[in-house]
Amino acid sequence: MKNANKRTDPSVEIRDMTVEDMSQIMALERQIFSDAWPQSTFTDQLGAEDWFSEVMVLGQTIIGYSCSAVLGAEMHLTNIAVAVEHRRKSVARRLLESILCRATKSGCEYVLLEVRPSNKEALAFYDKHGFDTQCRCPGYYHSPNEDALVLIRHLNIDY
Repeated sequence: MKNANKRTDPSVEIRDMTVEDMSQIMALERQIFSDAWPQSTFTDQLGAEDWFSEVMVLGQTIIGYSCSAVLGAEMHLTNIAVAVEHRRKSVARRLLESILCRATKSGCEYVLLEVRPSNKEALAFYDKHGFDTQCRCPGYYHSPNEDALVLIRHLNIDY
């Protein structure tokens, strides 16, 4: 799905993730996350009906990606990742906007996600975009071991 919002740079676009993207996705995944997903997790999502996986590309280079799934009234945001050199340039915001748009079109009532309490940058980002802490899940993450904060954003509220 191409995003019509190209205000910041006309050579940047959001599109659906493809199998051909996997080498770049895996390089970013290992660079960004200490407990990186295996490639099979991404490729399995590509063929799944209720999963949405998108990439933001600058020319031919993937600078960010997101994964989410519709589970009844919930859009579960499982992953937003942005290359370090492209952070604070609205990449994550644009990926999140695309997810929120898909969630609304899918009839979801809220978006849910997990985040490490130590990831202060992500927590500030989600707080800025209307997410609230719902609960804490002890021992959710590995490498290193850490709890998860479950965040929620209800979609019938403007932020």
